[in-house]
Amino acid sequence: MSGFDFNISRRGLLKSGIALAGTAAIGGGLVPRPARAADTTLRVLLAGDPFYYAIEGLKDQFQQETGVKLQIEAISLEALQARLTSSFISNEPDADVISVDQMWLGQYLESKWIHPLNEFIKADSDTHIEDFIPEVLYSMNTWRGQVGTLPVAAYGQMVLYRKDFADKAGISVPEDGSWTWEQYLAAIQKMHGQDFDGHKMVGTVLAGQQPAPIVHMYSQLAASMGTRWFKDFPAGTPWDFQPTINSPENLAALKLFGDLYKNAPAESVGYNWFDAGMRFAKGDIGMFYWWTPYAYLCKKDGYMSGKDSVVADKLGMARLPKGPGEQVVSLGGHSLGITANTPNRDASWQFVKWATSAKTQKAMGLYNKYGYQFSDFARPSLYKDAELLKIYPHLTAQLGDLERGNGKVVRPPVPVYTTLEGIYGLNLNKVLTGQLTPENCLLETSTFFETILKGNFLIPYQQASYDDTLAATEALMKSLA
Repeated sequence: MSGFDFNISRRGLLKSGIALAGTAAIGGGLVPRPARAADTTLRVLLAGDPFYYAIEGLKDQFQQETGVKLQIEAISLEALQARLTSSFISNEPDADVISVDQMWLGQYLESKWIHPLNEFIKADSDTHIEDFIPEVLYSMNTWRGQVGTLPVAAYGQMVLYRKDFADKAGISVPEDGSWTWEQYLAAIQKMHGQDFDGHKMVGTVLAGQQPAPIVHMYSQLAASMGTRWFKDFPAGTPWDFQPTINSPENLAALKLFGDLYKNAPAESVGYNWFDAGMRFAKGDIGMFYWWTPYAYLCKKDGYMSGKDSVVADKLGMARLPKGPGEQVVSLGGHSLGITANTPNRDASWQFVKWATSAKTQKAMGLYNKYGYQFSDFARPSLYKDAELLKIYPHLTAQLGDLERGNGKVVRPPVPVYTTLEGIYGLNLNKVLTGQLTPENCLLETSTFFETILKGNFLIPYQQASYDDTLAATEALMKSLA
């Protein structure tokens, strides 16, 4: 999730993603000795999601504990990728600690652009690696047996609805997730067009902007209904990147997504992540599913405004509907990594450990400058914290969906993901605008996928594979604890 106050085009990221595919790893060299803590200022470069505001507000605590000063900058995800790419290719240090999107992790590790964290974690028992949700580390932070980053903000997806309107419409929402996507659609169709609270209510809202927002939203529905992108990835050896998105499961999902759009604002075809959430916060939307931070963001009228929205005390939260098979939830968010060219490696690790610790994460959840705007915890211990549960009653449902998460299946982190996402998002958007039928969308997308994957030597895949499973991550966590 990104795009809150930033309007930079994703075109730059697409270009950088393509350029990265052919970039050689940075050459090795001696790492300068770190300066004394009292003389050290860490440069921290982050995406501008909610976690940044909490860290910025608490940074003096880190300096008091360590003597290390922090210079924190937040930019859009698109600008972040472009800036980091330039820094790494030129080997000119631009930051010590950075936000790393899970889609970049494999490339950053294999190109030696960030430090693997295995040895840091193993040396410091107070990292408490066992107190991370395994599904989160698997989805966001591990690649080929290495922990490359630690999660500072973990997102799942869940359903948000207006409770008072659902009650008036006679709709019972199963908060435990014991419903199907067809039942979810039926509830939205029942809500759509009703008069309530001075509004002509709209059933739902979509993030239809291409490429990334629509892929983030649609891929959750598709995965939950059984869609997989490739024949054999990330688990299995050897990896087989033959596209499998042109499937009956994906066709059924895309037709249902089209039906959702018929019960959404027409302009949501152009909505990004935040647009969709803030449209719900205006009060005329019945129900939608989206990234878990919107459980608190939708309580505010604007990003970090501190002003309550009209639905602040009317929000209901529920687990996602299910398809015919085992539930799969999209996991995303933001993680912290240490750049390979930093002269302040040890101080950088202390910051990563501090920012992702249970103590700091709880303090971030209690930070109230903008009205309690952080509950994206990656540690299960915090989901049992009575003080946090009082502020964020949705935490129980959020943990349930995180524990059913598999980010590597929903949006697979292949080396050319950004290019594939660009094609997929464009064609999904064309379905909503009527330029493509669902059948033609999947056929055309699959054909493009295969061409790109062959052109990047991923079909057939002849390099070493890795049986990347949740069990492998759990074993890794145990070995590092």
